[in-house]
Amino acid sequence: MAASRTAQYVALYRALETSEPRRPPLFRDPLATTFLSRPLALAVRASRVAALRGWVERYADRRAPGSRTSAIARTAYIDDAVRAAIRDGIDQIAILGAGFDCRAHRMPELAGARVYEVDRAETQVVKRARVPDHPALRYVAVDFLRDELGAALVAAGWEPGRRTLFLWEGVTNYLTEPAVIATLDWIGRTAPGGRVLFTYIHAGLLDGTASFVGGELLLDNVRRLGEPWTFGLRPEAVAGFVAARGLALRDDLGADEYRRRYLGGDNPGYAFYRIAAADIVGRATG
Repeated sequence: MAASRTAQYVALYRALETSEPRRPPLFRDPLATTFLSRPLALAVRASRVAALRGWVERYADRRAPGSRTSAIARTAYIDDAVRAAIRDGIDQIAILGAGFDCRAHRMPELAGARVYEVDRAETQVVKRARVPDHPALRYVAVDFLRDELGAALVAAGWEPGRRTLFLWEGVTNYLTEPAVIATLDWIGRTAPGGRVLFTYIHAGLLDGTASFVGGELLLDNVRRLGEPWTFGLRPEAVAGFVAARGLALRDDLGADEYRRRYLGGDNPGYAFYRIAAADIVGRATG
């Protein structure tokens, strides 16, 4: 099985943001271009020409409405959450379904942290061939549908007694409900005071009970890529869903909200993608 194709498109959006000439970029990810196919790398190169920048963005946005602006805004949101966790003394980070995430390489705040990147072995092979080694980074090969996450992390040196920030970006929508529940159940049993951020899609998009701009096109795109979306949640149910796993919901933002926070009001796109942030509090007993 090849590395995730959707992970490559997220790398494309991060590469485009890194070369953003019209305003200070929300972040800089100089390694993002190393994961791109030749056509996508050429598109990034073309975007550095002022006259072509708008054309490249419009082409990307027509193919996947809202994906680019959602991806870069949620990257900025999660970066800020990482900085906040580090300020609060959490120095153990587990990035679940890391794909081509390069936070350990690009965020100086993580210099003193221990970072565990968890993903399928196939994706990690591709990534490790293209990025330099990092002393604080450990790779953990896990398939969320088959493998035991906790055992794999412990074998890699993860310390269960230390507070952990878990990042689960762009993953739950590709899993089954039992796999999502099992992972969050396990996270809810880790050291209290830790945190988890995870993205999810509105369940109404999957079952047809809610309509979103660009929704059907994006569902078709991921099916054709061989990575269909299979799981979603309803925003009104998220607090109870995570509470049952030993987690207290701290934040739940839709794509329109985090896009507006980081990019302003002139960046329309799909609204079905969301980010939830929760504190690890453990289950009540008695």
